[in-house]
Amino acid sequence: MNQLDVKAVFFDFDDTLQSRKGAYRLYCEDFLTKYFPGISKQEREKKLDEMEEHVDGGYKDREVYFPEMIALWHWENHPPLEELYDSFNNDFGKHVVLLDGAVDVLKKLKEKGYILGAVTNGVSSLQNTKLDTAGIRGLFDVVVVSGDIGIYKPDRRIFDEAARRAGVENEKVLFVGDHPINDIKGALGAGMKAIRMNYGDFKGKGLGEEGVVAEIEDIRQVLDYV
Repeated sequence: MNQLDVKAVFFDFDDTLQSRKGAYRLYCEDFLTKYFPGISKQEREKKLDEMEEHVDGGYKDREVYFPEMIALWHWENHPPLEELYDSFNNDFGKHVVLLDGAVDVLKKLKEKGYILGAVTNGVSSLQNTKLDTAGIRGLFDVVVVSGDIGIYKPDRRIFDEAARRAGVENEKVLFVGDHPINDIKGALGAGMKAIRMNYGDFKGKGLGEEGVVAEIEDIRQVLDYV
């Protein structure tokens, strides 16, 4: 196993440092408690499964997702759509399920002297709340949220900006993420090294940067490469 010559390690957040599915399930639980307080346990479980199924791993636009759920549930007395959009943007981030070993990995990398960064796509309020809820923002030297700067992975400019803020050359950065396009191809296209977190909705999909990108299934394996 080759040690990588890098000065900084940057991470995606969802399905890299946290289980997005686990966190979303908790959000859905609270959502149903708020909007469907009187339903049976069986109906609640059905709606939970439907909310998870239709969100497409979080890559479906809110403006498509909630009208879809309203139609599916024949939800005639639903609140205004803007309220539902806000519930997602403001409340989902309050539920975080960090992967086993995630905090330990970050701390050990800090102890080794690596510059740490988080580079994540998403609405500004949502992604920043996730980092704050997780209690790990202070472990990062650099945090770049796409919603804050209007540039989204895999656009190389978001990777360039993170490296610029960290004061490190792109080729001295290792990027760890789960998405084969947004994270891996994006980071490689910016001249960074990359490790694929083979986890979550993209597990086993879009792999194949053979000889270029290592694949891991446990975040603690990052320590084997630095």
